[in-house]
Amino acid sequence: MSFSRIIPHRADGYVEAVFDGHEDWMSAVQHIEQIVALFDEMDVYRVLMDFRRVDMRIAVVEAPDVARLFHKYAYHEMSFGIIPPVKARGMTTVERFAECMERLGHTVQYLNAPAEIDAWTDLNAGARRRAG
Repeated sequence: MSFSRIIPHRADGYVEAVFDGHEDWMSAVQHIEQIVALFDEMDVYRVLMDFRRVDMRIAVVEAPDVARLFHKYAYHEMSFGIIPPVKARGMTTVERFAECMERLGHTVQYLNAPAEIDAWTDLNAGARRRAG
């Protein structure tokens, strides 16, 4: 069961996805739809993905398909801050997803320490809104 949450951070210009519990294809599609809807509503392109509490049910070989689906729905360049999962099995899937997102032209940054997370979420660190 997934207890994941999608949290808009309007003042700081990003959407946070906290993955908690089982993540499978169905929940991934639902979360992608929620994130993209917030992108459009908030006019931002940054997403902080927190995988610390995930029980990954998406196979490593499926991760590129999830990335391509995300890319297709979002239709613009995105910036991802990724807080890695604790379990090695989940990390392999997240790495494959991140590699595919980078190949599709998106920015991916792994955030391994609280200071890195704070720096990534800081609105004053640079332009965060979509151009155009």
